[in-house]
Amino acid sequence: MFTGGVYKFHELKEVIEDIGGFVLQEMVMQTETMMHLAFPEEEERRIRDKAKELGGKLKDLPLAGAEIMIVVPSLGKHHAVYPMCDIAEFLRRKGAITNMMGLARGVGKRIAQMTVQEKAIIEECDAAVFVLGDFKECIEEKAPKLCESLNVPYMIVGGPPDLDLPHYVGGVGRRTRRMNRKADIDKLEEMTAEFKEVLGGRIEEIEEDPLAASPLFVKEMIEMTLPPKAGEELPVVIHLDGLRVKIEEGDEGKIRDIEIGKRKLSEISEIKKSLYEGYLVKILTEAVTGGIF
Repeated sequence: MFTGGVYKFHELKEVIEDIGGFVLQEMVMQTETMMHLAFPEEEERRIRDKAKELGGKLKDLPLAGAEIMIVVPSLGKHHAVYPMCDIAEFLRRKGAITNMMGLARGVGKRIAQMTVQEKAIIEECDAAVFVLGDFKECIEEKAPKLCESLNVPYMIVGGPPDLDLPHYVGGVGRRTRRMNRKADIDKLEEMTAEFKEVLGGRIEEIEEDPLAASPLFVKEMIEMTLPPKAGEELPVVIHLDGLRVKIEEGDEGKIRDIEIGKRKLSEISEIKKSLYEGYLVKILTEAVTGGIF
């Protein structure tokens, strides 16, 4: 993430384009610029030197390129308390795009359940974080029912310090204040490190069986065909294995016909209407599509 003033920041964008990099997000305010960047690792020194020349700073974003769903048992005041918002905001600062969901039938350790539609919406994202409470028996009985059926990586956050659950981080639980003290920030950093490991397995799978085209490249081609509207927030969201494209229903055909190398986007990906927002573009692997360039 580059943060700095508005003076000549376009020069950094030109350098990124010259070396084959991408601008994932860009926000220009009156006196400040923020850009999420992706570029070849060997060019890092060049980019850091340019950022320093412009009086800005670069910060690593370990969760960039991932969309994460933050899930709580319900939106009642005893469940949707401060940790939900603080966790979502902290993951955003680490580069992720976050959404929030309160389950319709998530209350009660014996009767808690997840509907088919809720499961499908969560699985549209790259991963999920379940924010649970302080009762050990409740979490031990409820978490497996809610989490184990998911086909995406997940992490569980709760109050008890140690539980025999996969990818569990304790010491959070219910809060009546913001998580803005040093001990709280350290706990959020611990969560980020754990979550990076959660996503690591999925990233390794993609590297072993590479996608036909990079989601970053596909994003650029989509924006060339359907330029973002002024003031529109995140019209194209990057996923680890595809994208979420927020377009009008009439523009679906334009997306399908975009040329990616020698093929159309519809030939190298699965495109379907999202239950949550926009359209999902899931890019197929090279093993399925063959070479496209």
